[in-house]
Amino acid sequence: MPNAYLPRELVHLWSEAIGEDPEQHSTSLTRLLRDQRRLTRFIGENQESMAPATGGVCMYLFGVVARFFDLAGGRMRSATWAQVRQSQAKVQAAAMELLPYDEGFASRLRQVEWRAQPHILDETLMALFEKEKRDDEVDVSDEEALKLFFLIWVAVEVLDGNWRPPKSWQGLTEYSYVHIEPEVADEVTDEPDEDEPGEE
Repeated sequence: MPNAYLPRELVHLWSEAIGEDPEQHSTSLTRLLRDQRRLTRFIGENQESMAPATGGVCMYLFGVVARFFDLAGGRMRSATWAQVRQSQAKVQAAAMELLPYDEGFASRLRQVEWRAQPHILDETLMALFEKEKRDDEVDVSDEEALKLFFLIWVAVEVLDGNWRPPKSWQGLTEYSYVHIEPEVADEVTDEPDEDEPGEE
């Protein structure tokens, strides 16, 4: 049975913090990827069919998702291959019912009641399809983004199955969609800063 859910607002807060200062979390991300070597290998094998830049995004997103559980506290066991394959089969079966990616995809996804940590999946969906990319972020096609999303979904199922929250943990026991408006990427202009004198 899935654990109580991480709240969407908290997931979004952590996601933004990691995105704004990835160096602060880099050591933890590296550790988490190492500790989940089977999941890391699974992600690595599947990203071979993606464009090189997309593959890098996939491993980064996996690290970010693992970091969510890490920040929540508790204990995380290392995944087994049986868990990975079982979750992969469940997600693949669900994908057959959810596709194609269209205006109703997100709504159909939110009706899948057995999802572990649905707010993490909502945040992932927003990051891949709705959030405007900054100049230093990779913009992937919808087809590639779908591949990424389903891989991350498998990872979320496996991670939640191995996560033992701290005794003080009080997560959500019921899911309802929480809308968060995607932030607009900062625009880069050629205008001089206000603190700097312009050319005459």
